[in-house]
Amino acid sequence: MTKRNNKRPPPPKRRRIEAENDQNAENNANDQHHLTLQKMYDTCQEVLDKQKNLEKVHENMFKEVLEKQKDFETSLVDKLRSVESELQLIRDDLKPKTVIAAVPEETDNENETAVNARNKNATMVTTGNYFVLKHVFMNVSSLKHADTMYSEKEEHFGVPWRFVIQRSEEHFRIFLICAAELNDRKMSFDVVYEITIMSTNARKWSKKARNVFQNSRPGNVMGSELIEWQVLEKYFLVDGQLTAEIHVKIKKATGIYKDNLRSFNETMEEFSDVVLLVNEEKFFVSKLYLAAHSPYFKALFLGSFNDSKKSEIKLTGIDADDFQKYLELLYGENPIDEYTCEGLLLVADMLNTPMVIWKCEQFILKESKKTLKKKLELSTRYSLKTLKKKCLAEIKSIADLQAVLPENVQDLDKSIMGELLEKSISLRN
Repeated sequence: MTKRNNKRPPPPKRRRIEAENDQNAENNANDQHHLTLQKMYDTCQEVLDKQKNLEKVHENMFKEVLEKQKDFETSLVDKLRSVESELQLIRDDLKPKTVIAAVPEETDNENETAVNARNKNATMVTTGNYFVLKHVFMNVSSLKHADTMYSEKEEHFGVPWRFVIQRSEEHFRIFLICAAELNDRKMSFDVVYEITIMSTNARKWSKKARNVFQNSRPGNVMGSELIEWQVLEKYFLVDGQLTAEIHVKIKKATGIYKDNLRSFNETMEEFSDVVLLVNEEKFFVSKLYLAAHSPYFKALFLGSFNDSKKSEIKLTGIDADDFQKYLELLYGENPIDEYTCEGLLLVADMLNTPMVIWKCEQFILKESKKTLKKKLELSTRYSLKTLKKKCLAEIKSIADLQAVLPENVQDLDKSIMGELLEKSISLRN
């Protein structure tokens, strides 16, 4: 007898419970899956947010760099352009343009001669070996007794010069320094100079002096007490800054130039047809020879001027030692060195002598050890195009550019402004 399957189906209530349990399990699984997806989404969103923040930081840093670069370039452009309004006055100071030729007049009136001499000494002569030192001293108001500040050294006519300020108790002092080192020769410089301090409200204080500088003398400093410290602070300091300058005229230099390579004194009288008088020193020369090398002398000797018929002519505005070296170079000698080069350029420029200018430029290009800043200054002052081109080519970084700029950008020659601006932009790109 076969057994029947008597298993009964679960009652309805149980089936409902089991169905609910199955549904709950499915819901829990769905919830777990949704939670996992939500966590993944939140994690991805967090990564994206961090990435966006990082990109924003990088963007801000890049903008900051660009703004700083733009500010630098704008500042440099403003400084370069600011020179235009005062450029002509500066160039007039630095580069005298006129040499006066005149027949010396004799007088029997000794008193008149003395008066004329005093009048000439009353105003500083700005021709010949003349230069200006300028500097802006910062934080001067913080100086205590015996504290000093120095300007940078500047080379003029082969010799470094600078000046220093000092607080002495309740007084202010300023000194001119000849920084020539004692090498193989002793040098001395008879110098007339005028110290000037200025303020923005047109106040000006100046003092003239004359001294002899010797490189064999320790310190080699000349100066004098100027004004009371309270007066300086009240009228001449602007935000603690002091603007000062010293106008320097070298009346006589000894020991700086080597021995003469050729004589132009009385021993050459039979070979000459004119005497040129420079600072009371006579040079016996040939009119035709000088006229062949210099349009200035051609006009002076062969033109319709009254002086062309005179046997003795006085030249002013140049130094006798520099004129000696100038003549030596014209007559085939080679007197050019680090000390004579600038004086030769000055005389050759004033007397319009291209051959002497060219030889000086060749010396600077090939042999001179002068700084790039000094070479660039000479190239712009005397229109030495080849030298200027080489100087600009040697500026290869922002540091090089800053090294050739004068401390006061208003002293920058207008002819070089645009090229330095282009160089600055190219270095920034």
